Parts: sequence; structure tokens; C-alpha cells
Amino acid sequence: MLVTLQDESKRLLSNTSWLMATEIVAKISRVLVILALAANLGVVEYGTVMLALACHEIFKLILRSGAGAQIIQCTEQQLSSYAKNGALLQWLVCILLAGAQAGLASPIADFYETPSLIPLISLMAVVYLFYPLVSIKVFLIQRQGNMRYYSMRNALCIVTENISIAIFALLDCGIMSVVYGKWIFAILWISLFYFAPVQHFGVGFQWKTFLKLTKTSGRLLSTELVRALRMQSDTLIGASLLNPELFGLYSFAKSAGVGLSLSINNAFNTALYPYLCHKHRCDQLNKHIPMVYLITCAVGTLFLIQALLVPFYVPLLFNQVWQQNHIIVMLLCVSALPALLIDTQCNILRAKAHYQKELYVRLFCLIISVVGLLAVQATTPTNFALTILACSSVWLMTLIPWHKFEHIFTSLLFSRSNS
Repeated sequence: MLVTLQDESKRLLSNTSWLMATEIVAKISRVLVILALAANLGVVEYGTVMLALACHEIFKLILRSGAGAQIIQCTEQQLSSYAKNGALLQWLVCILLAGAQAGLASPIADFYETPSLIPLISLMAVVYLFYPLVSIKVFLIQRQGNMRYYSMRNALCIVTENISIAIFALLDCGIMSVVYGKWIFAILWISLFYFAPVQHFGVGFQWKTFLKLTKTSGRLLSTELVRALRMQSDTLIGASLLNPELFGLYSFAKSAGVGLSLSINNAFNTALYPYLCHKHRCDQLNKHIPMVYLITCAVGTLFLIQALLVPFYVPLLFNQVWQQNHIIVMLLCVSALPALLIDTQCNILRAKAHYQKELYVRLFCLIISVVGLLAVQATTPTNFALTILACSSVWLMTLIPWHKFEHIFTSLLFSRSNS
């Protein structure tokens, strides 16, 4: 049993290592983007680009509400029908998503009184129409736990996107540089995953299976929308509370700090979810949960190390205009640690198909963030970052096993009534 546990732990660590290594390589290329944009855009333009990307990321995370989580989690007997019907569902989700993002570009720009957001948000929506061509194959690769294959190609796409954005910025393409980079990413993504070594199931339609996938996707849609809003709530609220120049400075601090932490978080949880689903199918998940949280804490130490290194790498890489933000970057790095623990908790719930409980956890975190930011009404980037850190610390309340306290309280109440 101990040998099996060690082997499984090594497998999870191996997959996580592959994903994290490629994410780090991709993040190094992201530094080129930050440098190029900071050098060729003004503070206000930089804030506009980050706001557009935040809106795009909110819509993009909705893709996780499709058939992917269910295909990774389902049994071998369900796999064929789930993959066929899931392919149809992915097409419908991506078409609707592209239309929704393009259609909401103008209202979003009107709300923030920033007309330049319209072409950025609407043109980035085009990339959704590429994803259904290979999305099922990507889910099957993740189901197999073949993270080496996935991570190397994913990293190549991200690096190519980042380098292309930097080149377009240096060629004075301005804020449109990010749009061109997204298009290049989508084209390369299709090219690299189209011939993936997984079984091809095609597209099919079975009413009962499709309805089941759609119902579950509806629950996951709510969860992913809440998650996306929580991740971008600081950007969306900060754009209205801070003046354009201060928001630009905060956006830089977030991209210079949380960007790396977010990449590590995504890499770890991408490797973790298929592992948890496999353990759940083998009815062994519960006994592996303590080990999973132990590994999560080990990964979280990287965030603390990054926070300690901020005073050294920010002055080294960026000019005087941006260097004043190192305290903000440090605070945001530390605030990413609770998010890692919450994502691990939600992955465990999702692997068990406890979608409603996952939604409650995500909703609690969103409400705490929004209420905290609106209540404090911070007008400086530093106070804004302190508020985010305080809110993220409150999220950890969801990790407390309240049901055990409820049982103890009920037992005490019952014993008193008997006496």
C-alpha cells in the first residue's frame, strides 16, 4: 500500500513538474510582453489592455463549463457517448460564447467609458471558434494523465503568443498587439493538437446523454462564471474605483506578480484534477486528500519565495515609472496562496461530482471579495492590494470542516436535553 501511494504521489508530482516547468518557460516569455507593452504603451493604454484581457479571461473560463470536466471524470463505459455528445456541446458553447463576447463589447466599453475596448474584446472573441476542432482530444489527453505531451505543446503556444505580442508592440501596433497574439495562439493550438495520439470518437447526438451533459454543464457554467468573476473582480472594480493612471499602475503590479503565481496555480490544478478523478473512479480519493493538501502547501511556498524576490527583480527589469509598485506586487503574491488552496478544495469536490458544493465555495469567495472591495473603497493601489489580501484570507474559512462542529454541537445539545 505504501509503495502504491508513493508511486501515485510520484505520478502527480511528475505531471505537476512538467506543467510547472513549461509554465515557467511560458512566464519568462510573458516578461517580454510586459517589458514591450510597458515600453511602448502609456500607463492608461496599459490599463486598457489589461482590462480587455480581464474581460476576455472571464468569458474564456466559461469554456471550462462544457463537457471537459465530465469527459475527464466519467467511467470507461460512459467515455464513448460522452466524447461524441461532448463534441457537439463544445461547438454550441463556443459559438454562443463568441457571440456573447462580441455582443457585450460595446456595453462593457460604455460602462468603463473606454471606447478602445470595443475592438479588443470583440476581435479576441474570434479565437473561440477554433477550439472545438481539438477540444475533445485535449480533454482525452488530460484524462490519460499525459501531461508531458499536453504541457510541451501548450507552453509552445503560450510562448509563441507572448513573443508575437512583444514583436507587434515593438512594431507600434499598439493595443491591437494582444489581439494579433491571441489569433496566432489559436492557429498554433489547432495545428499542434489536431493529430494528438488519442482515440477519435467523432460527433454524435444521443438525447439522454446530451441532456445529462448539458444539465451538468449548466451547473458548471454558474461555477466557472463565479470563479471568473472572483479572479477578475479586483480588475473590474479597480477600473471604476481608481483613476486611469493608478489603475494602470495596479494592472502592471498584478501582471508582474500574480501572473507567475496564477501560472503555477493553473499548472498544478491542471495536473491535479485528472489525478483526483482517477482516484475517485478507483474509490481511493478520500485517503489521498491529506497528501494532496500537503503537496498543495509545498507548491504554495513558491508564492512566498516569489514575494521575497520582488524587491530584487522588479527594479532590475522595469524603469522608474513602474518600480514604485514592488510592495503591491508582494502583497498580491501572498494573496495568491489562499486561492491555490481553494482551487484544490474545489477540484476535490468536482472530482466527486459535488458540483453544487463547489458552487457554494466559489460563491462565498466572490461575495467576500466584492463586498470587501466595495466596502473599503480603496483609492490607492497599495490599499487596494491590502484589501485583496484580507479578503483572500477570509476565503480559508471554507476549508474548515463545519459539519464536524455541527455534529459536536448537536451531540452536546442532545446530551443537555437528556440531562
